[in-house]
Amino acid sequence: MRRYVLALCFCLGLLAISDGTIAHAQDFSTLAGTERALNQFEKVKLHSFADRDAFLAIIDRTLGLKNIKGSDTLFAKLPRSPFTITGRRGNNQAVPCQIFIPTKITPGSGTEIFADLMRGWFGNRLNYASTAEVTFGWLMRHEVRHCDPTHFGDKGDKERDDEIEADLFALNAVTDPQMHDQLAQDALAFRMITASLFASKSHMTGLSLKRALAGAIPAAYPPAKDEIAAFLTVRKQVFDHAKAISVAARPSNQDVIRAVIELSQTSQDNPLATEILGDLDQAIAHFAPKLHSKNQSVQ
Repeated sequence: MRRYVLALCFCLGLLAISDGTIAHAQDFSTLAGTERALNQFEKVKLHSFADRDAFLAIIDRTLGLKNIKGSDTLFAKLPRSPFTITGRRGNNQAVPCQIFIPTKITPGSGTEIFADLMRGWFGNRLNYASTAEVTFGWLMRHEVRHCDPTHFGDKGDKERDDEIEADLFALNAVTDPQMHDQLAQDALAFRMITASLFASKSHMTGLSLKRALAGAIPAAYPPAKDEIAAFLTVRKQVFDHAKAISVAARPSNQDVIRAVIELSQTSQDNPLATEILGDLDQAIAHFAPKLHSKNQSVQ
């Protein structure tokens, strides 16, 4: 029996390989509409799942669990965000690309995907420069980019480069200049928050994305190890400070926001950490201006 090698791309986001002709008016308001939109880029099948058992049943039906070495370990913990699983044979796609979306954040669920992926720390209804649907479309186009064989199973710096590329392709699929700029604000704020507070190292790309959006060439991005180290430094500082100012055993979301606001007013030994804290503060103010203002006045 032919075996499939899985390239797993777990994303707090998604993408598109675009030829620059796709407008922002694609329908991402339903699962069926989302699948149609994504099929303009790659042949995909979209699935939603409520729990691990439902997910594994879909995997068994599509790829076959018997073909996946160490499936129990591989799928021991499911992510909160949409993600892609690609069967491949050599360097070619062996089956339609499978994109999975937790039922909680599917279109029509009533859940804003950015709000949920940011743990609800900044509210369940965010302020967007674009819209919640446009940002969902950006994440989904990011994800379909990982269906391409050039993104199969890479690790290390290549994996980080793929994440940045996926974000940019997903953004550049929006051809309306005003909507493109609005979405860029939302996408960058999302990446700064997730990279700072909980994303894996491969998704600590906010500073590189910021430079890419400003027109810098990849050689001008911070070295991967330096960017990751800066985000890890900021993460520790934020949660240590949140614990210090909290009156409860565990810091609340408002303690985290206060910690970011206060730390953003300090100078760090690491200039990248200083930049991150300033951008993180602005990102929270972008998505949750009232909550940010409230905690700013508490200081």
